[in-house]
Amino acid sequence: MDIEATTRGAAWRWSLLFSVVVLNIFLPNLVLSYGVLLLHSFQLGVPTWLGLSAPVLCILTFGITQCWCREAADSWGGPVGYRLMAAFGLLLQVSSLLICGFVPLKVQPFVYGIIGGLGSSLISAQVEAIIFDTYDSRLGIIRGVCLTGQAVGQSLFPHIIAALIDQYGYSYAHIVLSGIMLQTLPAIMLLKIDDNIKRPVSYSRYSDLSKTYAVYSNAADSDYYTNELPLHDMSKKCWKSPSDDNLHREEVMRIDSGEEYFTTTITPPPSPEEKRRNLFGIDILPDIPEETEESDEEDEDSYNVNQTNTSTNKKRFSAAIKRLSTLGDNFDEYIAKQVRRDSESEREGSENREFSEIEVTYDNISPITDIQREKIMKSFSFRCQSAYASMRRRFWMPSYRVYRLRRRLVFAMYTINDTFIKPLTRSLSSWRFYPALLLSFSKLSLTSISLVLLPMIASHVRPKISMTESNFLMSLHGFTWLCFLLSTPWLAQTPKRNFKYVAVLGLMISTVACFVLAASDNQDLFSIGCVVAGLGFGAISSCWECTVQDFIGVRKWPKLQSTLESLSAVLIVTFYTCISLFTNLESDLQMCMFILGVILSVVTMTWTIIVAVSIYNTKIRSLMLSRRII
Repeated sequence: MDIEATTRGAAWRWSLLFSVVVLNIFLPNLVLSYGVLLLHSFQLGVPTWLGLSAPVLCILTFGITQCWCREAADSWGGPVGYRLMAAFGLLLQVSSLLICGFVPLKVQPFVYGIIGGLGSSLISAQVEAIIFDTYDSRLGIIRGVCLTGQAVGQSLFPHIIAALIDQYGYSYAHIVLSGIMLQTLPAIMLLKIDDNIKRPVSYSRYSDLSKTYAVYSNAADSDYYTNELPLHDMSKKCWKSPSDDNLHREEVMRIDSGEEYFTTTITPPPSPEEKRRNLFGIDILPDIPEETEESDEEDEDSYNVNQTNTSTNKKRFSAAIKRLSTLGDNFDEYIAKQVRRDSESEREGSENREFSEIEVTYDNISPITDIQREKIMKSFSFRCQSAYASMRRRFWMPSYRVYRLRRRLVFAMYTINDTFIKPLTRSLSSWRFYPALLLSFSKLSLTSISLVLLPMIASHVRPKISMTESNFLMSLHGFTWLCFLLSTPWLAQTPKRNFKYVAVLGLMISTVACFVLAASDNQDLFSIGCVVAGLGFGAISSCWECTVQDFIGVRKWPKLQSTLESLSAVLIVTFYTCISLFTNLESDLQMCMFILGVILSVVTMTWTIIVAVSIYNTKIRSLMLSRRII
């Protein structure tokens, strides 16, 4: 890897950074601010369980398709591929909002969740690939900036959606909202990578994995710290004498304008072919033969012998050519006189076993004319045979279309096996996968259940909180999230092994927030719950991925990432189905928050044990060993 390319690649690309921030402000808030739409749909007669299915289906579609879209981003990327796929994802999201403006209210959650989740997955894969390719040296800061955009969008979009519904109505507000989302198209056009910077193969989106490998390069600067191994320029190699070898000549000091400079020459050791050793282990150089008069005479004799050998070889070659020409003339005569032996007399059992010879000419052969061929083709037996052959071919020998269909089905089966089944078997065989799955489920449950139900819970509090105040409390949740993100520079400099402490702290705060929201019966307690929930959600959303990467291992993370996303989304759907079946979402919304708090307490207990074991192995055990040594 070139050091100059690394320094140029580390510069801030403000246009791309602006594009990423705009996309994170607008697009994720279709889920983060869906609680406003859920409250208005409930007032219009849509059941709460049906309205809540929209963010759950969106997260399910996002989790299942994210692995496909990420592979497509890696293979179809480039200056045009990223923008084209992101634009197609935006088209899907805009189409879902437009369709919601014209379909019945009970169909809107499915359209909003499935099509919108697919579009969001496409855009997220492109943005993630470009971020990892461009900001590999500032990845922690860029992640904090993306989450800051989401927090800002969550603070603004509840008020925007409420104003659109009051102005245009519930259905037509989706159409206007699609127009607002369409304004992110210029930001998508800025999603492009710098083609001038060529990164080696070892630089992937998992930069921690690439640090374990040494990168080889011909250009290395001693002013930078690097793990690269410099290669020698073989054009400077002198193959005749080591003393004139420029490859091993190093300039120790070079000072111009009247000051001294000198160079030293490092002679490489002789190769194994150039040296020998005697019985005492002393190196002996190879013997160089001396030139004498006898050697000159021997050279002249060898030259004369070579001349005579070449003349005899030429004579033999000309004689062989003459023989081949004679054989060729004889073959022509044999071909002109074609004869065959007739063994008909032997078949009849005659006594004489002499074979008669007849000459075969074209006059004795009667060719098949076109008329005879037509008679054969139109015969009944030939038609029956052709019909039977075609029927057999249709049953037992499928056509090319059937072959293509079978080939595509086999390809799809292999793709599903490589994408889901293999990672699933690997994931379930590792015990570290299950705590990581619980942490991912906690983050998604806070996004799609807790945050979405905030306006609904505010409407059940006595005295009832108005729509404007509930939107303000959602903005307060986003503002608290934003306050935690102010510690992003500190988190970017923190080693990954310390992220689990922040994640456990976020789990504890979110658990307390769920219990506070479940027990809130007035506006003050509900406001405190929103503030505490925003602080815990910010801690979990900022640290959960780095915590899981450090816990599972960087080398195993790419194999388990797709399975983790898919299974956590399936767990969200399972949890949503259970609370829909066993609780009354129309009146017992706080019971759902209580159940979520119980689940988060179990997850917090699990990760607390993991953190305690980690502290014991890294801190306490090492101190005990050091004391024993002392």
